[in-house]
Amino acid sequence: MPPLGNDIVDLADSENIGKSRDERFCRRVFNPRELSSITGSERPDSILWALWAAKEAAYKALSRYDPSVCSIPKKYPVIIEAEAGAGAFAFREGVSDQTLQGKVITPQGELFLDIRININEAMLHVIADESAEALTRIVVRVERLAVSGDDPSEFVRKILLDEIAKRLCCSLGDLAVGKEGQGPGAPFLFFRGSRLPAEISLSHDGRFVAFALDPATL
Repeated sequence: MPPLGNDIVDLADSENIGKSRDERFCRRVFNPRELSSITGSERPDSILWALWAAKEAAYKALSRYDPSVCSIPKKYPVIIEAEAGAGAFAFREGVSDQTLQGKVITPQGELFLDIRININEAMLHVIADESAEALTRIVVRVERLAVSGDDPSEFVRKILLDEIAKRLCCSLGDLAVGKEGQGPGAPFLFFRGSRLPAEISLSHDGRFVAFALDPATL
């Protein structure tokens, strides 16, 4: 089954602002090349969280079927493709919504995952899959919580199930998102109690939630 992962970061969340000044955190999470990209940027927090989210998305993709896979962020080097005439990690001046492409090198030998990073002034979102071609078919939805007290886990499951119910022409009551067994683990899709092979990934942070769905696996 092709791996799929996603991660979202609320750039305006108080816990995320100024994280690039946390030297201890940065040294623990990023390799020297990534640190150089962060410190050399005019938007160091955005670069930091783009790299972090890429690592998280890749880890989520791999750990879905191998819970024992290494979770150490430094073991997931991120390579962002540079735009023509610009250095890697460059942002186009005056453009709020941007898309960056790249790869994550995983701890599993020669396995690389392709990533797509969508970023604006409020948040950034990353999806990871087995190839750039696979990324083009992934259905992504990013939503902002209407009420700050809403449960983000419940909300993102609802919007995912709404999407799947429409695609399968079934009732919402037939579908559920849950885990197999006890304890931590990736969520799976269930139809009337039976697990479906659908590739899904859920994430939330601050004011935002997001899901990624591979419709080819429904």
